[in-house]
Amino acid sequence: MSIRVKILLCVLAISAGNAMYGQREDLEVSKQNIIEQRIELIASLVDESVDLDYTNLLEDFSYYFENPIDLNKGDFDALRELYLVNEVQINALQRHLEMYGPLRSIFELQSVNHFDLNTIRLIQPFITVGAPNLLSTFSWRDLWKEGSHDLFLRYRRTIQQQAGYLPDPQTSEAPAFLGSPDYLFTRYRFQYKKNIIAGFTLEKDAGESLERGPDFYSAHLFIRNNTRLKALAIGDFQAQFGQGLTFWNGLGFGKSPFVMNTKRNANGLRPYTSVNEALFLRGGGATIKLGKFELTALYSNKNIDGNRVNAVDSAAVDDGLVVSSLLLSGLHRTPNELADKGAVNEQVGAGNIKYQTRTFSAGLIASHTVYSAAVTPDQALYQINRFSGKTATNIGLDYQKVFRNFNLFGETSRSANGGFATLNGIVGSLHPRLSVSVLQRWFSDDFQTRYFNVFSENTIPQNERGVFAGFEANIAKGWNLTAYTDQVRFPWLKFRIDAPSRLNENFIQLNYKPDKKQDFYVRYRIRERSINAGDEMSRIDFTIPERIQEIRLNAIYQPHPNLQMRSRAEWRIYQRENQGVQRGYLVYQDFIWKKQGSKISFNTRYAIFNCADFNTRIWAYESDVLFAFSIPAHSGLGTRAYAMIKWDIRRGMDLWVRYAQWVYTDRQEIGSGNTLIEGQRRGDLTVQLRYQF
Repeated sequence: MSIRVKILLCVLAISAGNAMYGQREDLEVSKQNIIEQRIELIASLVDESVDLDYTNLLEDFSYYFENPIDLNKGDFDALRELYLVNEVQINALQRHLEMYGPLRSIFELQSVNHFDLNTIRLIQPFITVGAPNLLSTFSWRDLWKEGSHDLFLRYRRTIQQQAGYLPDPQTSEAPAFLGSPDYLFTRYRFQYKKNIIAGFTLEKDAGESLERGPDFYSAHLFIRNNTRLKALAIGDFQAQFGQGLTFWNGLGFGKSPFVMNTKRNANGLRPYTSVNEALFLRGGGATIKLGKFELTALYSNKNIDGNRVNAVDSAAVDDGLVVSSLLLSGLHRTPNELADKGAVNEQVGAGNIKYQTRTFSAGLIASHTVYSAAVTPDQALYQINRFSGKTATNIGLDYQKVFRNFNLFGETSRSANGGFATLNGIVGSLHPRLSVSVLQRWFSDDFQTRYFNVFSENTIPQNERGVFAGFEANIAKGWNLTAYTDQVRFPWLKFRIDAPSRLNENFIQLNYKPDKKQDFYVRYRIRERSINAGDEMSRIDFTIPERIQEIRLNAIYQPHPNLQMRSRAEWRIYQRENQGVQRGYLVYQDFIWKKQGSKISFNTRYAIFNCADFNTRIWAYESDVLFAFSIPAHSGLGTRAYAMIKWDIRRGMDLWVRYAQWVYTDRQEIGSGNTLIEGQRRGDLTVQLRYQF
């Protein structure tokens, strides 16, 4: 009997015994619930204290749910965009297709090395073996007939009055904030398959004035093809090359239980649809494919926020002004914030030449950034090697090589001031049940780069030497064990660390997933490093040991076909030599109700937290309206609750209403400065309408 026949019989047997897996999951739960489960999974596996923008990931999940990836067409870049499979699994799928030809069912993935049932269930809603999306079949009739239009209108407001909206009680001066407390968001997007994307975004933050229209606007046109012109971006866009060391803007994960995803999968050019007002490119870019070569060139010209101050040596600069800091908040609520808006012009030119085969790729990356005013950061000793001046140039080389079950990868980069950085790693499979990942990075103290998102402990890739090693083991049916260690050395000073120092971080997580409806895990992480003692009586601020331990118990289960529940208990233990032990905890319960055929779904959480000290604060992902995300820090003593209702008004029209509330029992006011609220409660209302046509 041939291998193909055996595989087909296996698939038929599995399908007969597990018919519920052979149908799209949207027969049981809504599309939004599926997408949210995947986002929550990824968000729960990364350091939630890191401010990540999940907008593109949300959009990719939404698109691929409605337009599944055809595995037989070899669109592995699209598969990488899901962040649910690793490079070893993708390489194994490529080899399987070459040896046995096209898949006949997605469940044939069980015969592909390194694809376990849990992984197949995770990606099942987003994959198929159907027809491809090719722009070569494009016609204007198809564009009109198959193109989709999405219009989002979002409103958000804090119910309680904040100090910035009230006149000064002493002088009766006007409120500090120039505008109303209403947050307004509008986004329109046209999409033809994954090939043509166009749209615009308008946003007004709470406190900003509408006198001159929306404070932030963005527009984009993006064309993706499988011919010579692979990608074309006009307007606002993002670009990702290599491992994120020389040039990268957009989403990228660092340390997480996805130990096999330490390797970055650069997407090249892609449209920008988020509302971060600093970390994007505005201009144009194109990728041309010539055989095994890809050439990308881009140019960006935009004004960014900056704090311009008088230079110490005014004769050394053109107008006597320098930029003390580049601002990323995007808030323009007060006269001072408004004065910083667009104060600095930034021009960026970058390019990438890439050679690629199935098992090998290498690319040369270059970028050059010019500012209209010299950037002069604070003269604190730990910042002595930070970027300063008007221009920044970087040149980098990235590579990857697939050898059997292993994938070697890396990137080396050099900045114009002579700074040097390199990152190299390997991910692979030692056994069908055991995968490993090792990554080394060496960032010199004076390495400087402007657009980056690289695997590192520091927020800026400099002053760091480290080795990360992790493994993932399927120890039994439904049982998965993940662990990693990260040993890092910092030769120069850091913020609040006035001496060379080290970091020792260890992590272990045990998962049990008996079926697609239930998932349980226990997690432990410990971080040990040094930090300034903060002794005001001492002439020298010497360093002392610091230890942070985190323990998490998490459960997802479905006691009823219409009800899913999520439970979590988490503890954070902070130890410092001169402060003793501080403890914090967070406990929450989620209820997600969705009845098949009902136009209404409901999502709610109730959380109790006791994190009296700032060092014991705990982050937690929350469900939010579509294409929005919330990961607040729980600090202090109190409760956190939210409820969200989604109403499918009619075909193509959905309404979300969400109310979230903090209740503190350890204070009589919340926040500080212009955001201060008198009282123990803060409530936030969000309303969103989506219209598809």
